[in-house]
Amino acid sequence: MSIFDRIFRIGKAEAHAAIDKLEDPAKMAEQILRELRENYQQAITGEAEIKAQALQHRAQEVQAKDKATDWEKKANELLDRVEQKQLDEAKGNDLASKAAQEYQAALNEAAQYGAMAEKEEAALALMDAKLKQIKESITETENRAKLISSRQKTAEVSENINKTLSNVDTDGLMATLNRMDAKATAGEYRAAAYASVADAGLTTEQEINKVLNNTSTSALDAIKAKRSQQS
Repeated sequence: MSIFDRIFRIGKAEAHAAIDKLEDPAKMAEQILRELRENYQQAITGEAEIKAQALQHRAQEVQAKDKATDWEKKANELLDRVEQKQLDEAKGNDLASKAAQEYQAALNEAAQYGAMAEKEEAALALMDAKLKQIKESITETENRAKLISSRQKTAEVSENINKTLSNVDTDGLMATLNRMDAKATAGEYRAAAYASVADAGLTTEQEINKVLNNTSTSALDAIKAKRSQQS
């Protein structure tokens, strides 16, 4: 592999990676849905135009057939008059021949309109099948677009939470909390130790007075004493 081929492949890979980063799943799904709806609308417009042409050609076919019927009737009337000696034979046959030519031309015209209408109706049948497929694709895309949007939101929220949690030093925080707990416990021990040292330095009289002063009455005793003072 030449150096140019390698550079081209590297550039192509980087371009694809850049495109992948730019592609938003939810937005791309909505774009696909918009395109399908536009295609469906264009197909409906085209179908309506073809249907109008088919109807017009069928109407023209009927008109041409009616014209052929009219010319056939005229040709028969001319031949009847020739047979009934009401019209010169040469002139009558000539006019009947011209009427027959018009009759045939009208039949040919009707056949042409009929053939055109058949082609258009066959095209309409195919278009109906295509329109049904597009409509089904639109329904499927709508459902999938909703799911993709929901999945993307869930993924984004989960990713943000995981990123936040990954940046939290749980072990470090707990270690700090343990140190603070140990410091608080040590402080309590020191306070108790200082109290013990203070008690050890009391004289016998001070120790007795401390014990006597610590004798406390209950809340009920206080209420009873107050009642006896009021009576």
